[in-house]
Amino acid sequence: MTDMILAGEHVYRLADDVSLQPLGEGEGGVVLMLKSGEIYTVNDTTLDFLSKLDGARSLRACAEAIAAVYEVDAATAMSDLAEIAADLSSEQIVIRVA
Repeated sequence: MTDMILAGEHVYRLADDVSLQPLGEGEGGVVLMLKSGEIYTVNDTTLDFLSKLDGARSLRACAEAIAAVYEVDAATAMSDLAEIAADLSSEQIVIRVA
């Protein structure tokens, strides 16, 4: 639980060489790695999450916003988004700034 509390305070943003493009209502989006040309598709929830990673909001604040929109409890959203953030960070799609 302590790891989750600490993860909640982390702040992320998209990496400099990443472009995020929505595809349309209910269609998710596309993440383009500009340097490598790799393309990832994401669902609406992940698209919404990535759009909130502004380098200022904590992961906890993003999770609370996602929980409100998708009607899940904040603890579940926090757990899921911490895992997603770790995965995206390892792929260098997002970077932790604090």
